[in-house]
Amino acid sequence: MQLEWFIFAFTASTFWSVVVIVDKFILTHHIRDAVTYQVFLAVVMLPYSLMLLPFVSLSGPPALIMLTLLLGIILGIVFVLYNKALVIEEASRVTPLLFISPLFVLILSFLFIGEELSLRRYAGIMLMILSAITVSLRGIERGRSLSVSPALLIILFLDVITAGKDVISKLMLYHMDYRSYLFWFILGNIIGRPLLLLVPHSGENLLSIMRSLPLKIYLLSFINTVLAWTGYILYFKAISMTYVSLVSAIPASQPFLVFVFATILGAFYPELINEDINRSTMVSKGIAVICILAGAYLIIS
Repeated sequence: MQLEWFIFAFTASTFWSVVVIVDKFILTHHIRDAVTYQVFLAVVMLPYSLMLLPFVSLSGPPALIMLTLLLGIILGIVFVLYNKALVIEEASRVTPLLFISPLFVLILSFLFIGEELSLRRYAGIMLMILSAITVSLRGIERGRSLSVSPALLIILFLDVITAGKDVISKLMLYHMDYRSYLFWFILGNIIGRPLLLLVPHSGENLLSIMRSLPLKIYLLSFINTVLAWTGYILYFKAISMTYVSLVSAIPASQPFLVFVFATILGAFYPELINEDINRSTMVSKGIAVICILAGAYLIIS
């Protein structure tokens, strides 16, 4: 059982790493406005939500269904911050910043669920958080005075929201099947994202961009959506099986996976995605990877 939840969480992280690369590519070359991109994703999410219908139960406590929808709406709106961060920063830097959230999960799960872990596992989670912070510090690898990525404050706010979502998800999964929970969560995302059209000029931008996008971008976005939400299926399944504090820490392996994928793409197809792969960068990110692997070992051993 212990290894099973870890496999689910790690596979979800692998899928999400691919999603980050595709997001960065589309935001760099096709839809540069983060708000427009979030609304566009609501369109390509709809077919996936319909695909889930045969596998979920639409019945359930109305209060829980409404709360799940609300969570989806909130995440659908605030995740525009992630896209804005991708526009101004490298994918392999933005991703690690997202994984400071396990620290907030630790605090919230202790306060509201009463989860307590062994010191070994706390150490593993902190190693993963340390690796994320290390990768986001620019001065370490560029020989300049220490500075923090400009995406840090944006992503920190998103980290708090994400941590709250994970803890609430754990409580909800005591009473709902994880697939049904995911369906209502996705539906909330779809409902919430069009609210971003209230941002001035976003409606005109969306229509103009959707008319000009080639068919292959629609197909790529749909495949990316399938990967993203299949990752959530696995992630929520893992949460339903063990401590949410542990599950939330496993996606900290994403910086390593994004780094590998982005480096390979950057080496062979530099026009697709721009990643800094000089020697000092490789060393600092390599140190972060060691922290991630050591943290994962402490968590599952």
